[in-house]
Amino acid sequence: MNALRLLTVPLIVSLFLPSRSIAETAPQNTNIAGPSASATGNVTNQAVQILQGPFAVNQFGGGVACSGPSFSTNLFTTGNLNGSADPGGYQSHTGNAGISFGFNVPLDGSITELCKERARVTLARQQAEADKARLDFELVRLLKCGEAKRMGVEFHPQSPYASICADVILTTNNTTP
Repeated sequence: MNALRLLTVPLIVSLFLPSRSIAETAPQNTNIAGPSASATGNVTNQAVQILQGPFAVNQFGGGVACSGPSFSTNLFTTGNLNGSADPGGYQSHTGNAGISFGFNVPLDGSITELCKERARVTLARQQAEADKARLDFELVRLLKCGEAKRMGVEFHPQSPYASICADVILTTNNTTP
């Protein structure tokens, strides 16, 4: 173990001592190439990508959403400015503008027709629910106004609510329900 320590210490110390490198002690060859070239220029790659989606979708409630044929118009512009950093430097300006048209048609028309029919059913159901809610409101108003009239209770004629029961007519004067 002591022999190992005796060898390790000089090895570590030798790593930190200055020494000449092998490259400095080897013979030196000097080769200098003389060609010189310079080129200037620029390349500008510009592209415009027009994506036609997402397509127009009509929502009818109840999870019904239908898409149909659509027509889209897209305007685009691109531009570029190139130049050098020195005051009398070269500058170039480029610009492009364009328009893109797209027409999209569903390939399976039967799915579109099924969706439209489902939308018609959904709209009819929604209208029936609205009509039922209106009828419920009017029946409750009729009953409450009839009860108030039988009891001899009504709004003051100048009240903004006087017209609420104005169209309710009692056909009998029976005070018992």
